[in-house]
Parts: sequence; structure tokens; C-alpha cells
Amino acid sequence: PVVTATGNVTIKGKVFIKAGPLEFFHDMEAQGGPANTYVGELYFSAHRGTYTSQAMVKQNNRRCELALREMEMWSTLAMNKGMAYDFSKADALWKKLLLHQFHDILPGSSIAKVYVDAEKAFHEILDGVEELQADALSELTDQKESQAVTVFNSLSFPRKMLVELPAAFANGAKTVDGTAVQVQKIGDTVKASVEVPSCGAVSLIPAEGQGEEKAVAVETCDGGFTMENSQVKAVINEKGEVISFVLKESGREFAADAMNRFHLYKDVPRMFDAWDIDSNYIDQEIEAAKNVAVSMEADGLEGVLKVTGEISNSTFTQYIRLAADSRRIEFETEVDWKEMHRLLKAGFPVNVYAENGINEMQFGFVEHPTHRSRAYDKDRFEVCNHRYSALADGAHGAAVLNDCKYGISMNGNALELTLLRAGTCPEMCADNRVHHFTYAFTAWEGSFADSDVVRQGYELNVKPVVTNGTADAFSLFDVEKNNVILESVKLAEDGSGDLILRLYESRKAAVQTALSTSLPVAKAWSCTMLEEKEEELMVENHSISLDFRAFEIKTLRLKLA
Repeated sequence: PVVTATGNVTIKGKVFIKAGPLEFFHDMEAQGGPANTYVGELYFSAHRGTYTSQAMVKQNNRRCELALREMEMWSTLAMNKGMAYDFSKADALWKKLLLHQFHDILPGSSIAKVYVDAEKAFHEILDGVEELQADALSELTDQKESQAVTVFNSLSFPRKMLVELPAAFANGAKTVDGTAVQVQKIGDTVKASVEVPSCGAVSLIPAEGQGEEKAVAVETCDGGFTMENSQVKAVINEKGEVISFVLKESGREFAADAMNRFHLYKDVPRMFDAWDIDSNYIDQEIEAAKNVAVSMEADGLEGVLKVTGEISNSTFTQYIRLAADSRRIEFETEVDWKEMHRLLKAGFPVNVYAENGINEMQFGFVEHPTHRSRAYDKDRFEVCNHRYSALADGAHGAAVLNDCKYGISMNGNALELTLLRAGTCPEMCADNRVHHFTYAFTAWEGSFADSDVVRQGYELNVKPVVTNGTADAFSLFDVEKNNVILESVKLAEDGSGDLILRLYESRKAAVQTALSTSLPVAKAWSCTMLEEKEEELMVENHSISLDFRAFEIKTLRLKLA
């Protein structure tokens, strides 16, 4: 196919005048598909800085995507219980977000005024989502018990998580059916370790006389600290760096050198400040963290260390967190960034041999080289990731997760997450402001296909929703095989009241699985992404059997009884 400057499309000599996307692709399929295909990533050897420039817009883009996803799920359920759902408002919020994914807004390569307007728009989206979601949660909960709260989990797998609760829970908590829930009080904050079913909810009420569980121990050692739970033992030095990370199940040491080490580089692209990172940045490293202090904040259900220090002209505060029964150590970070032409990374060198790293993208992952053997390998020194990047061999692996960062480099056995840049064009002093973000490290035994990295990436990003009131415990959907993710639950665009579900295979592993639901499904169809029905599916005992190819995306339409 050839697209002309006027928008006309030519396929095998046949001209389509300003062809729409459906007309274009339907005719291409009718003629046997495209004449040529390309397998693999079309890596663009420039503009690598756009994964990081304007960190505010990257963070708010991710927040808005997740907030809209959450709102749609609970609003869909509430509508089926009788709530009036403002579909047009939800549609407008999505369109406002999509507008701000436009070139050059999301890439971070616009003038300063654009980001003043964009930040205002993001807050309008989040406020609008909060209003719609509050209506849905009110419909789904009973407000009679004044001190009760309900915890919602929108992920398609059960999760055990630390949840912040009101002060009334300081002495303990239990589920409405009487199951004890452990709590921990840190200053004025109360946290509880709560198990919530997939796409479901559980309600809690205050309880008395429960002691705190010492599930995570934090102790001093040789000028630093150890953090230990049932899964891992980590050693953090006086600079806030992880110098040891051992999985207890195998005794394997994963830290090849100090992890969570900040690396600061001079970053002066030859042409385009906001757009580019030049390959010579790695030869211009300068001193990073200095005047660092580490102190213990808490142990119990969660171990917490506080790290403060300076990076060049900037200051940072970091809380290193390890939760009970978790293999994920988190780095909640605040940086008051006051730099120009600087690039900041966090390095994680690990004891894993991998010729290629695994970088998540939407609905799957792509692999990039960890070596620089050929020209094409050298070109890919900075690549894109979404929630995680991993190094793995056939026996074990490690991953760095994030909640709003998109750029990363992989050098040999090191994952180096790009945190911040400091361009001066087209905005002078871009990104000079206070930034809040969280990244994390995890490791596992076994192959990548056997790991829970995809789930951990979701857990870091998707926070539990806690609201007042009670609800009968429920699980809306459950997916049998853990490599299949239920990404979206929404209402059909045609106003029929049907539910649309979007699922995908996340680990490059074909699989047969069952999707179970507690909803009264009368009929189900597979459909296109445009929600057009294709094939009717059998619903048997509230379950639908599905067969996924590697990385396949499936869209289902459900009609409720």
C-alpha cells in the first residue's frame, strides 16, 4: 500500500479516496493481505529521550489510564444492580485522555504552556473519574455500619496486600464473617494485611485486642540494615543501596553489585534536548548521591527504611519498603529536581545471564539485547518498557518494576531504569519540580514463564480501592491460568447493556484456560475489538472455555440474564 500526501491509498494499483481505516484493511484482507511483512520491533534510532522527558505527563497518563479502567469495572457492576451510569461523561473522560496522548504532548517534547494545560486536564480527568466511581461504590456498598470499610480488587487474580485503614482500626480488624486481619500502626497510619478475591471485594470492621505480627524484621548491621521476611533477606548499606538480596527458597544471591545505586550523567544531545539521549551519555557519568542518611521507620507487617540525600543540586527522600510474605522490595521516591542537562538512572546489576532482556509493552513484551555486539544492538541502548523489565535464564530471573517510568537501558547483567531528565528545549528547565514515583525489585526461581512478574507489575501499579460501608464478599471474574490477564471490563459502546471483556496472554505461552464468573450470563460471543460479534461461545456452569495463542488478545461480549 502507498499513502499519498492527499490521504489517498493505493493497493495493487487500486486507489481509495481518503480511505477510512476499516475500508482500508478490509480491502487489503480481500486481496490476500499486505504484499510484504516485517517480523519484530521497528526500533526508531532516535528520540529515546521521549520515554522520560516531562515526567509529570508520563505519571498522570498512567494514573488516568488505570483510574478509568477501575471506574469502568465497578460502574459496569453497579449499573447491572440498577445504578444510572453517565456513559457520555465516561466517554468524554476517555477522549480527553486520548487527546493528551497525542504527539508531542505525551512524548514530552512540547513547549511549557502545553504542560500547564495538560496537568490541569489530567486533574479534571481524575476528578471526573472519582465522581463516577464514588457513585458506583455507593451502589455496591451498604452504609449502615458506620465504621466498616470495603476493599475492592479490580485485578483478575486474588491478592494479599497492605491496605491503609481509618484510625478506628488501630486495635485490630476482622472481616464481616469474623476472620481476623492483622494490622500495624505507624504514627497516625494504620495498615492491614488483607486478602481480596479476583475482581472482587471484602469488607472489614474494627476489632479489639489483636497484637501486631512481626512478619518483617528490620535490624542494624555493619553501618546498614537487614530487612527480612518469610521470602527474602535484603541488606541495605549506609547509602540506601541493596548490597544483598537472597531468596530463602533457594539461598541464591541476586545482587551482583550494589543495587538501587543512583547514576547521574551529563546529558547534552547534539540536536534535540527533549527528544534525544545520545549514546555517549554513558561516558559522562558524574557523582550522584551524596550526604546520604538511612534510618529505620518501622517493622512488623511492613519493614520501612527512610533514605535522604542530595543528587547534584537536587534533594531526594526515599522509603524502602518490604511487606510481609513478599518478594518485592519497593522504593517510594520523592526528588526535588533542580538540574539542567542531566540524566538520572537507578541501576540493578544482578546475578543473571541473559543475552536479551524482557521489556513489557501493552498486552505482552518485547525482547532487546543486553549486549552491544552489532550496530543494530548498539543502537538500542535505551528502550521502552511499561510496568516491568526482566533478565532471566532457564532457571531464575530478576525484574525491575515501576509505576510511571518508560525508559530503561540494559547493559550485560544490569537493569538501569531511567528516572529523570533535565532538558532545556523546547522548555527551559523542563522537569524542574518535585517528583513522586515508585519502582521496585523482585526475583524468582524457575523460568520467566513460571514467574509472577506480570502480576507483580500490576500489583505495584493498581492500588486497592477502599470505601466506607459493607458488601457481601464476591468475585466477579476469575481466570484459571495465571498467564492470562483480564485487562478490561466495560459496557458495550452500542448502549445494549452488554458487557465487554478484554483478555490477553501475557507471557508468550499458548494456553487453554477457563474464565469463570458469578454473573448470570445468558449468552457470550467472541468479537472484534470494535465489539462486533463473531462466534457464540458456550457458557457452562458459569464458565467459558478459551484457547489463547501466544500474546493473543481476545475481546468477549456477554449478555446477562
